[in-house]
Amino acid sequence: MIYIVTKINKKYIFLLYAYSILGEVLHFINYFSKKFSYWFIALRAYSLPISIMAWIVPFTYSLSKGGNLKYGFIALIGIIILHLGSNLFDDTIDYLIAKERIKKGLTDCFNFQEGKCFCIFKNLLSIKDYIVACMVLFLSAGIIGLYFLNIYGLKLLYILIPTLLLCLSYPILGSLGLGEVIIAIIFAPLLYIGTYYVMSADFSATILILSISTGLLTVAVLHTHMLLDYKIDTKNKKITLCRICKSEKKAYYLLCVFVIGAYFNIIILCNLGYLSSVYYLTFLSLPTAYTLLNVMKIHIKNHKEEIKPTIFMGDLRELNKAEESQKNFLLKFLIVRNLLSIFTILLCISIILSRIMK
Repeated sequence: MIYIVTKINKKYIFLLYAYSILGEVLHFINYFSKKFSYWFIALRAYSLPISIMAWIVPFTYSLSKGGNLKYGFIALIGIIILHLGSNLFDDTIDYLIAKERIKKGLTDCFNFQEGKCFCIFKNLLSIKDYIVACMVLFLSAGIIGLYFLNIYGLKLLYILIPTLLLCLSYPILGSLGLGEVIIAIIFAPLLYIGTYYVMSADFSATILILSISTGLLTVAVLHTHMLLDYKIDTKNKKITLCRICKSEKKAYYLLCVFVIGAYFNIIILCNLGYLSSVYYLTFLSLPTAYTLLNVMKIHIKNHKEEIKPTIFMGDLRELNKAEESQKNFLLKFLIVRNLLSIFTILLCISIILSRIMK
């Protein structure tokens, strides 16, 4: 009788223990799912398509020459981790500097762009969470860097060290109006030669020069965003490349240089024999480029003028999710982002066709 009761008690205790563990697991899943949505905002994960668009060109080019597929995807993971870490690090440093300025009485509030440090101000995440996440992300990116260093040796440091230094110095250099330039260097030449090297164990002059086009369009994406925020940034005395231009009109002319320069670079490479004439396929994106410049020209004259969507603007489905007051702003930003996407896809198609026709 005692044996049966003991057996029942053990079974009962085991069930209680199992339910307790299950409860903790469900609590963790619920906690994680809530935190995940917060981290998606904090990390600015919506900006990851820029990383992927930058990576896919050297990945395709290297693959067409027999590059290592596995190393290419490991490089992408490293790029994404470093990108997210840099986003979070930028917000962390800006928040700490602004908090110190308020403490010293140099300013009375946080003059941040809308959405910056959103999770901190809404008490969804703490600054301690931000700092710990930065450390984890940079450490993770470092482990991937060490993995490739073990394979290729110290030559890879010529790419890794400048990339890391630029990522860490972005908050300071960005405050001096050099943010767009820094991002262009990271996402174009450094990312291009880095991805190509870990896949092919070699450097390529062609891929380096080819990165100029997507680098210019990456700058165009950021420059357009800053141009749309010109009045807000002027009010907050934020230094950007647009504000260095002294006026919206001059900033617009610089945008024209970035966009036209991307296509001009393709012409030069084709004429010099670095690329085959099939790369002129990228010119199929010209209608979107023209639409962007025309829309931004209208924006300079009248910020509130409504723009009617056209087929040349690319995929605008995200407009349906936006609030009515934000649609005009988002439409203009989506055009330049779509231009980078279309140009990049056409560039990859050109690489594949060039390989097939060789």
